[in-house]
Amino acid sequence: MSLLKVKTAPFLLIEDEFTVNILPLLLEIVSDENSTLHLFSYEQPVHKWKEVFRNKTSLNISEQFQPESYDKYTSTKCSVVIDSVNQMVLALGWKACLKYLIKLQRDPNVGQLIAILHKDCLTHSSKLQVHLNHIANAIISYNSENHSKISIVIRKSGKFYRSEELLSYDNKTRTLKSIPIIKESKKSEDEPARPSPSNLTTFKIEMDQSEKLEKYKLKLPYMSKINEGEGKVFYEPDAVDDWDEEDPDEDLDI
Repeated sequence: MSLLKVKTAPFLLIEDEFTVNILPLLLEIVSDENSTLHLFSYEQPVHKWKEVFRNKTSLNISEQFQPESYDKYTSTKCSVVIDSVNQMVLALGWKACLKYLIKLQRDPNVGQLIAILHKDCLTHSSKLQVHLNHIANAIISYNSENHSKISIVIRKSGKFYRSEELLSYDNKTRTLKSIPIIKESKKSEDEPARPSPSNLTTFKIEMDQSEKLEKYKLKLPYMSKINEGEGKVFYEPDAVDDWDEEDPDEDLDI
């Protein structure tokens, strides 16, 4: 399951839309460790987030990120959730927002950084989305037509791992299941026929049936001697040959 790999990403970007409920996914991803969770809620009331993370032993919810309190946020091991980075950019400006996102990503005390980005609030080919996709270690993006379908991109050691999965949530057990979507391979009849080698050259390289028969009928002069058991190999040393009369195994105790 790719969600297990996502949990270890230093910086996770979740791309959602207004009609998407990301709480089951967020609860599944947020670390269950005893480290402090700092949640910066630009959009939702603080009491709603407290209800969502009511089982979190150490929780600190603020209405917005305060740059002057950065050292206070990261004084101990912690996780950070930003809802949403769209509003964080409006509050701090893009340069300052990018600066602190990268700083949080690299901070040794920040075990997990999760930023929520609303795609439906962005223009086409938004620079904000492009920049975030570039610096994030993992990206989860919801499908606009099917909100149960997500695409996952994980960047690790310079390589990209991509997958698509279907999410299902059980309200009774409060568990989230993720099923990978396996793309069906193209049928053989849909594949183009492989070109014949004879069609790739300007000269003929294959033989037809009549030419093969003529080949088998052809008898070479030496074949009769071989069939009669008279075939021999004669070797006559040349004048320039370096013929060594000494025993090559003379130094062996045999």
